[in-house]
Amino acid sequence: MKKIEYLTLTVLLLMLSACSPRQPEPQVEGHYTYEHAFDYSMDGNHFDVNETGSMDFYADGTALDSARQVYSVTLPDSSTVTWVYNYISPSRWHREGDTLFFAGIKDSFRMEVTEGEEGLELAQKIIDRYSGGIDYEYKFHIDTLTAERLQWSFTYRDGHRDTWEFYRKQNK
Repeated sequence: MKKIEYLTLTVLLLMLSACSPRQPEPQVEGHYTYEHAFDYSMDGNHFDVNETGSMDFYADGTALDSARQVYSVTLPDSSTVTWVYNYISPSRWHREGDTLFFAGIKDSFRMEVTEGEEGLELAQKIIDRYSGGIDYEYKFHIDTLTAERLQWSFTYRDGHRDTWEFYRKQNK
């Protein structure tokens, strides 16, 4: 008798779980905030970059990446210079499974120095490098997508991997 009750209860629970409403899969669309740090070298200079920004993904396949970027640069003579940039990148995006395709819109891209007065020739060179390739379409791997968080990663040609974490801000 107990086996029949157990079997009946199991079947009933399976039926209830099959009929219960499913939570919709989280979508990329939304407003996020982020902090990110990276470093690289160029022309004998070493760049340590910290950025704080927001990312807005819209249902029409457009996005807006806005950030305050702080560049601390160690020059070949070991001196340092710091610039703060206002970075605004209207972009296009689409998703295919766990891949998010993302590219800036060159004609709308803006990056300007808001703080720092030394070495502006090098500061402009950074802007020119970004501007020159902003419309390149990157393929980011979506590592995590929940109602609260989006995390994507990118593996560079040299094999190193970088990760960005975006935290969704709900409309109140």
